[in-house]
Amino acid sequence: MKADATTAVGIDGCRGGWIAAICRPDGSMDWLLEAKSADILKQLPEASTILVDMIIGLPDRKTPFRQCDLEARTLLRPHGSRVFSAPPREALTAESYPEACELARGATGKAISKQCWHLFPKIRELDAISDPRVRESHPELVFTRLNGSVPVGPSKKSPVGQALRLNCLEAKLPHARSGYDEVLRLYPRKDLARDDAIDALALCAVARHPEKLRPITADPASPQIWH
Repeated sequence: MKADATTAVGIDGCRGGWIAAICRPDGSMDWLLEAKSADILKQLPEASTILVDMIIGLPDRKTPFRQCDLEARTLLRPHGSRVFSAPPREALTAESYPEACELARGATGKAISKQCWHLFPKIRELDAISDPRVRESHPELVFTRLNGSVPVGPSKKSPVGQALRLNCLEAKLPHARSGYDEVLRLYPRKDLARDDAIDALALCAVARHPEKLRPITADPASPQIWH
């Protein structure tokens, strides 16, 4: 599918729920912020390429880790910690962090991080959705690709790191900077952090060319991270 034939969408989790950067076939940019991911998906055209910065496809007792996470960390060296391990499916029913750690240890021998626990509601959301348009991605892998296969060093939380990432996007998504300025005017920081908007733009940028997207592992049966 050519870039001008599809609506390109990058979705990232944020404090207010989910933020979607949408590039229409005519090149115009739109934004959606919704509490639930399903409320975004139902507003998108059928001919959409959708990349989401969230775990899709969980490990379990039988397969205790995701190969895509290992390979992503390798590509992001020395910043491999920007990719954290997906929780096992057995832990997804937990109602507290200690219970999630206990269930995870029982399945894989390892507890989960507090950061991962805070993502459980969003992981559950996507786990319940069956939409073939939706694929998992990771903004830091995208920025590595756009930066000549070199990971962007400064943190995405820092002004320098944010500026470098926006510079990477300018050539790939012509309206990236104006779209970024627009979304910051639309939504308050209590609902949307600056780096969440940048991450959504990164996924949107590469979704414009679905024919160039590539999975991180060679095994089509395994969970994938597209970039």
